[in-house]
Amino acid sequence: MSNNEQTIGRLKDFFKVLGDETRVRIILLLRQNPLNVSDIARALKMEQSAISHQLRVLYQHRVVTYVRSGQERIYEIVDDHIYEIIAQAQEHIEE
Repeated sequence: MSNNEQTIGRLKDFFKVLGDETRVRIILLLRQNPLNVSDIARALKMEQSAISHQLRVLYQHRVVTYVRSGQERIYEIVDDHIYEIIAQAQEHIEE
């Protein structure tokens, strides 16, 4: 597989990650503050197991990272590029 094909595949996977409503809601929520799974679940009115699953996907695709605080993980966005992509997409659809 060529580098170009690998890049296209990675782009496709990245946009699939952003194509899920729950994951986008998590990203937007984490823009405000780093949070643990319980706080995210409470804010989105969802089960912790569902949030954990989505966070795992986001982590695997290097969208979120976490730091340990005792027994819990505090999640945050890897960098502001994620918000810039979402903001540009939002601007595009609002034109």
